[in-house]
Amino acid sequence: MTVRTAPSFLLAALLCLVPACAGASALDLAPTPIGGEARLAAIAGEPQSEPGAGLEADPSGAARRHGPAGAALRSLLIPGWGQLSNGHHTQAAIFGTLEVGTWAAFGTFRRQGALRRNSYFATARLFAGIELADKPTSYRKLVGQYRSSDVFNQYVVLREAAYFYDDPTARAQYIASRTITAENAWSWGDSYDEFVRYRAQRRSSEQAFKNAQYTLGFALVNRVVSAVAAARSAARASGVAAAPAPDPPPGHATARMAWEVAPGPGLVPDARVACIVRF
Repeated sequence: MTVRTAPSFLLAALLCLVPACAGASALDLAPTPIGGEARLAAIAGEPQSEPGAGLEADPSGAARRHGPAGAALRSLLIPGWGQLSNGHHTQAAIFGTLEVGTWAAFGTFRRQGALRRNSYFATARLFAGIELADKPTSYRKLVGQYRSSDVFNQYVVLREAAYFYDDPTARAQYIASRTITAENAWSWGDSYDEFVRYRAQRRSSEQAFKNAQYTLGFALVNRVVSAVAAARSAARASGVAAAPAPDPPPGHATARMAWEVAPGPGLVPDARVACIVRF
């Protein structure tokens, strides 16, 4: 039984990370074409060809030089290197392109964050009279939360001191430690529009820096997937293939789930799911 579903963009993007594993079994992170008895048998784990069949030809004859461990280590260092060293040029191009795109995005987000940070620094300097370059992140947030440092001192520091401390000495110490002094004071005055703009600029800058961190996580995922794919490809090329699933005992059935990515009507590929039952 085959069920076709229209995946979300995120599902399609994740499934596209593993094109290098095409032809593997259902539970092996490898999309296998579904359709036809031969293809369904391939998903179910039945051997259809000799190990290593279907690999890209290597005119130089230098392919299949490295074992699974060596190919995986190369792809951990540089995604696609393990595939390239074993003659899988298409796979190498895919993982290499993802790696280059990831670091390009990282640099772009970092640059955006720095430019937007400079913008809200300038807004605070011109309209609130405060220089934020040497101030911590918590202080920069306060500048965007309160119209002036006096408002913060009166409605936050004094109220907290009166609420939490009954002892006059402890209250005075708390007020002295939390009060913003004159050299660090700010005031937006009547510049409400600039006050709102400052908050938007600061949040936009922080989001850009967060996006840069997310791209680092994607770079790690790309390395892991590339290493796994390189190791599997090298194992097939060297003849170290997984043994086919044994036939079930008479009167018993086994079922496996399989999935694949196939070209869709648009730019987003189509995901397919199949349940393989063997008697």
